[in-house]
Amino acid sequence: MKKSIGIRVYVLAFVSFLFLLSGPPTALAGDFQDPPKDYLFGNHIDTHQENKLKLTKDGDPKSLSGSFFIIFTGDTDPVSGLPIARHPRGAGQGEDCNDKATGCVEGWKMKGVPGVAKFLYHSGVNGDDHPVWMIDRVDIPQPGSFTHFHWITTSSTDPRADYVLPECDKNNAGELESKDPSAVDVYCQGWFLEIKAKKKFAFQHGNEIIPVNKGDDNSSHLNLVTNYAVVVDEKGEEIITGTRDNTDHE
Repeated sequence: MKKSIGIRVYVLAFVSFLFLLSGPPTALAGDFQDPPKDYLFGNHIDTHQENKLKLTKDGDPKSLSGSFFIIFTGDTDPVSGLPIARHPRGAGQGEDCNDKATGCVEGWKMKGVPGVAKFLYHSGVNGDDHPVWMIDRVDIPQPGSFTHFHWITTSSTDPRADYVLPECDKNNAGELESKDPSAVDVYCQGWFLEIKAKKKFAFQHGNEIIPVNKGDDNSSHLNLVTNYAVVVDEKGEEIITGTRDNTDHE
């Protein structure tokens, strides 16, 4: 009996030692966006991304590698039963990933490939969401699951920052759409992003809560289209309706 207790104590001590070596699995404090993961897009995404920039021999952007962060709200999605999480909003909103109390957690691993896309809109039939961008299919990076595009501004640490158009030099998606000069129908420079979830959770964004499974995530940040048209009826009224409250598919 004493031998058994001794073995258990040894195992617990060893596990505790490993934990101390590895550090807390989720906490971020004081090291958010420290080198080499100090790339900045120059807009609101910087409150919840941490990436390392790799350049070509000529000094052009080649790739990004890093993470997307989330904070858990304490609520549970009644549909999936998963804990609800969302992106932190930054120090101005009291949600700074440099502050351990914020509780920033790595939600996704991220890879990025540089490119350009044409901005279409931000607000729509499903409310305000990720900005929607149009791209030719042949320009979507392969291989991989690059389903999200995010633009850069003149405040970016990207080598292309000096060439960002005024239409694209905006802090958030609403400004791309509504503030002069408008970015609608303008090609902006940025990154195509591939994300892989680190764990299961329900991601809250806009008016949606999206169940996320561990691994490739092609749904929570999808914002690319390859063809676009405004569909109206004979009276000129839009006949495309939202999908979030649509139960016809059930």
